[in-house]
Amino acid sequence: DGDGDGDGDGDPDAPVPEMVGGKEFLIPASETLGVSIDDVDQTLPATRSSVESEKFLENISPISASGDDVAHGSKAEEWEAALIITGTAVGGGSLALPYFCAAGGFFPALLFLGIAYALLLGSALVLVEPTIRVWEDNPQAAVSMHSVVETYLGKSWGLAAGITFWVLINCTLVSQLAKCSELASLFAGFDVASKGTAVASAAAGVWVGRLGAVASAFAIAFAAFDPNVGKINAGATAGLFLGFFTALVFGFGGVDPKLLLASNLVAAAPALPAIAQTMTYAEAIPTVVDMCRGSRVKVCRVLALGSLGPALMYALWLAVTLGRASLADFAAGGGDLAAKILAEGGPLGYATAAIASCASVSTLIGCYLALSRFHADTFKLNLSRRNLKLVSLTVLPSLLVSMKGPEMYHLMIKFAGTVPVAFLWGVMPPLVYWKQLKGEGKLTVRWAVYLAAGTLGSAVAMAIGARSM
Repeated sequence: DGDGDGDGDGDPDAPVPEMVGGKEFLIPASETLGVSIDDVDQTLPATRSSVESEKFLENISPISASGDDVAHGSKAEEWEAALIITGTAVGGGSLALPYFCAAGGFFPALLFLGIAYALLLGSALVLVEPTIRVWEDNPQAAVSMHSVVETYLGKSWGLAAGITFWVLINCTLVSQLAKCSELASLFAGFDVASKGTAVASAAAGVWVGRLGAVASAFAIAFAAFDPNVGKINAGATAGLFLGFFTALVFGFGGVDPKLLLASNLVAAAPALPAIAQTMTYAEAIPTVVDMCRGSRVKVCRVLALGSLGPALMYALWLAVTLGRASLADFAAGGGDLAAKILAEGGPLGYATAAIASCASVSTLIGCYLALSRFHADTFKLNLSRRNLKLVSLTVLPSLLVSMKGPEMYHLMIKFAGTVPVAFLWGVMPPLVYWKQLKGEGKLTVRWAVYLAAGTLGSAVAMAIGARSM
């Protein structure tokens, strides 16, 4: 029988028909699951890891990216996606790092920066495959951390993840809008943070700041719904890099190396949650998956490279601020170094203002992107800036809380880093990936140890952080 259609006569890796989601796919035998169908957890979504996401979207279930009903669904260049990660990680919160790290010194802060980078990247990479699979299964719907967790762990865990995500993103938004409020006051000539400011002047500065926060919130939220949001964010990130470069040029001349050598690891420990919160970017993973059209290689590369820049910039920024003799006494008294630099003006002050402005814009874009997706996913809303319900849910809660004043800046950063970040990006990702691997029969002892250590370690950190509040 030489016609090649008998048993064992054909190509052993010849594609075989397989029904997935009501559609027939030709999948090579070498790429199918290496376990019995009886061993596969049937509560998991259909696995399409062997199907190229680009082909699935473009040939099987195409999405129109030109309509306003598919917000931030446009395919983008890899560098644009990387800048989304960079902009989300580098926010106005970077200005708070000297405030939190001054007690421990430069080198302990540098150590914690490296730890935070590694842990957050590991958490993000663990989420890539589950997120892409849920995204592939729902080509016409928004995907968020809520839907990913609910798909793999059930509705109760999904609800917990959704609430925590909502709290975390809104805490970040409040902190950034509070910084926008402070910047608006400073630019208008009011120093609301100074204790020597007259009452009438301080009151006028507060209202100017509130108007600045309102204008910032709606202008940036409007930009976040624009199909060209990647390029808008790239412009803000470019301004951020330029501001950092300028700060380094004018700031390194006043650095005393001896001040950088002073360290206290015990005193530095409370800074870790704040460092982790300012470097968080995993909320942007669904957006990056959209921009990279589900390419696993591209998404992983974007996450690694996009988050590396912020870690390096933070290290240099801490060297410029913690190593300045003129700020040493002020820092020892618990003062906000960045706020003092801003108020003093000069080349370094102007560069710091540029960093604060561009970083806040970029982080607000990333947060509004993530939060709008979450609301659209949770409440089944149309992703459009013409959807007033979606825009109101996304913009108003954080804006109203930020009206309390600039003091919300440090408070929100500290709270978000102690509880929501540890739970959402420390506890949850290992549990999701554990469920995926276990359901496919691929949970090895090594993976079990890694994932268990990640979940337990994050739970302990969350408990310690909650007590510190």
